[in-house]
Amino acid sequence: MQRQKADVYVKQRTQPKSLNKQASIQDDHVTAAPSGYVARSAFKLLQLDDRYKFLRPGRVIVDLGAAPGGWSQAIVERTRSRTAGKVFALDLLPVVGIEGVTSIQGDFLDVETQERLRRMAADAALGSVDENDADKQSEGFVDVVVSDMMANTTGNPITDTEASLELCRAATDFALRTLKRDHHLLQSQERKSPISLASKSSVLVMKYFMSHEADSFRKQVLKKHFHFVKAEKMEASRKESREQFWICIGFKGRQSM
Repeated sequence: MQRQKADVYVKQRTQPKSLNKQASIQDDHVTAAPSGYVARSAFKLLQLDDRYKFLRPGRVIVDLGAAPGGWSQAIVERTRSRTAGKVFALDLLPVVGIEGVTSIQGDFLDVETQERLRRMAADAALGSVDENDADKQSEGFVDVVVSDMMANTTGNPITDTEASLELCRAATDFALRTLKRDHHLLQSQERKSPISLASKSSVLVMKYFMSHEADSFRKQVLKKHFHFVKAEKMEASRKESREQFWICIGFKGRQSM
């Protein structure tokens, strides 16, 4: 309680934000704040976007592990996406009603739930898509996938690390099937900085727990599929937390493993 009272981000999230016009919505799990962000985690995504500028108007963005909705609020604020069809949020728990966000409540690890999310994003980006029209979807249709997913912690570092990596693997697989391919764009701009490319290139952001296994996953999987991969520790992350965020820029297309 003392830590919460002294937390600058807990205080900031209750400040009014003119673009977050939330109605007071109550259910069994969450209450939408009348103003400000519903979770302090919104500042982590905002700080990452301050560095890389990947949240831009007109982009199709998928928010995984979205509840209660702080990241989706930040996305809408940065992209000025006030109409549904560009931002999609999914979580096991309910996401607060956010203007401009289409939300799904379900288990991301469930194949049917994940497929429903994929088709919704594809229909929004490409129009009504025939399932057999593989050529139309092969170059991708999502600009940004962000994942704040985290399994319930047990206190066992080995168990918690593996649970975190399982969600990262699932989020990565989804990203590889949906992100727009960028290799043609980036080959002619290899010398440009990642920051200058992120606003135009496909981006994957994922939260993970630091570990040797996580570092191996970065080297063996993420670096194989993306032109730029970096681990970031945000100021809004508590110092004692093992969480970090991967930002992956420039999707090469799915590579053979």
